[in-house]
Amino acid sequence: MRRLLTLLKKDAILGVKDVFVLLEICFAVVMVVILLFLIPEDVRTEGKAYIYDSTGVVRDFVNSKIDDPGQEMGEYFVDSRDELIAGMTEDKSAIGLIITRDEGGPYGVELLTQPYTPPALVTYVGVDMEDLLSMIAPPHGVYPADVYEHVEVTALRFGTRDDLPFNQRLLPPVLFYMVGIVGLFAMVSLICQEKVDQTIRAYRLSPGGLWLFLLSKHLIIVATGVITFSIIYLPMMGVAGYLECLLILLFTMVFGSTIGVFLGAVYESPMAAFGWVIVLMFTLSLPAISLFNPMFAPDWLRLIPSHYSLFALDAAMFPDDNAHLVWQGVGVLAGLSAALYLASAAFFSARVRREA
Repeated sequence: MRRLLTLLKKDAILGVKDVFVLLEICFAVVMVVILLFLIPEDVRTEGKAYIYDSTGVVRDFVNSKIDDPGQEMGEYFVDSRDELIAGMTEDKSAIGLIITRDEGGPYGVELLTQPYTPPALVTYVGVDMEDLLSMIAPPHGVYPADVYEHVEVTALRFGTRDDLPFNQRLLPPVLFYMVGIVGLFAMVSLICQEKVDQTIRAYRLSPGGLWLFLLSKHLIIVATGVITFSIIYLPMMGVAGYLECLLILLFTMVFGSTIGVFLGAVYESPMAAFGWVIVLMFTLSLPAISLFNPMFAPDWLRLIPSHYSLFALDAAMFPDDNAHLVWQGVGVLAGLSAALYLASAAFFSARVRREA
């Protein structure tokens, strides 16, 4: 234990000397200031939807729920088809909805679009209106009456994350890069500095050996990560989800720093390994696309470990019916980190002995 404490003291001094610890903490303070004061909570830029509701059913429903639909939702009710078309002509980003109903029949919805309106938006609005009319005007929604005798129509819950502040939604990838994976480059830097100082050979002959040598560096990176995580997380989210996110990031930090051990064993300087660091960072960033755009979710993304870190962090911060993602992520990352830790330590020891 005394030997480990001595190594920890030495690595802490080395981390400060190498400015890794100081830079990490300073960047954390800068990032939380940016998230709190420079990045807005709401960056949505919703287009207008002009609605001519000759039946009054949708207009009455919306007015009963929202005091000012135009201001809150970008929906503008008009009194005629001509007024709707005039509004769309003036605003090239707007779409139009005309709601009608034949006597005794179901409601009809006519969607007017611009030439460049995305097909995905047309599908989304169509499904949205079907769902809305089926719920507020049964059994005369958009479906024939006999449908309601055989099918139970329920509203799908979607868009709940649209209500989350945008700066908070950025936290999972921010924490992943600034806390979880920063050990990848930090470990390379610490090991390469030891190579420059020619202290690794001495540790190879010491009773503690190279395994204790690496454990000390892992602990320094984890300790720095915990401080950085707390600086960023607590002002943004408070204590809600703190322990779950910390647990996820602990395993993510070990995963990143073990990869750094492999690179540090092979290269003599951080700049020599920089190319691989960039490639790995880019690869690990790909699951973030799926996090913000769930429609992009190919199965191969699950082969990238950062998928489990990002989605587990998101589930821990914004709990819904997704608690299983937290423990799924913890399980995958714990197993992967343990395997990589043992493999990296064995590889590092073999590499140092070969170079001695």
